[in-house]
Amino acid sequence: MGFVKGAFTVLLATWVCFVALIYHQMLQPPGVFASFMAKMPGLVFLVLPFETLWTQARAGSASVDTMAPDFTLTPLRGGPPVHLASLRGVRPVVLVFGSYT
Repeated sequence: MGFVKGAFTVLLATWVCFVALIYHQMLQPPGVFASFMAKMPGLVFLVLPFETLWTQARAGSASVDTMAPDFTLTPLRGGPPVHLASLRGVRPVVLVFGSYT
């Protein structure tokens, strides 16, 4: 019985450390996290509370009346870069993040 309890404790401690490592990586910029996860086997998604971790790691802190930080985007169809600050007070801006595939 002592061996089973010890083995379970080691496995649990290993799992907790692994979850902490993945959570730490989720807090990194998307490119860093993507390159880290590209090296992980698909089984990782089955043994981690992935959605819960992701939701907490990327929750953000925006609220009503909080001004978005300035950023620059290059249009997909070419043309000069667009700065968010240049659109403030001129027209509404809608940002859509996600995939249409």
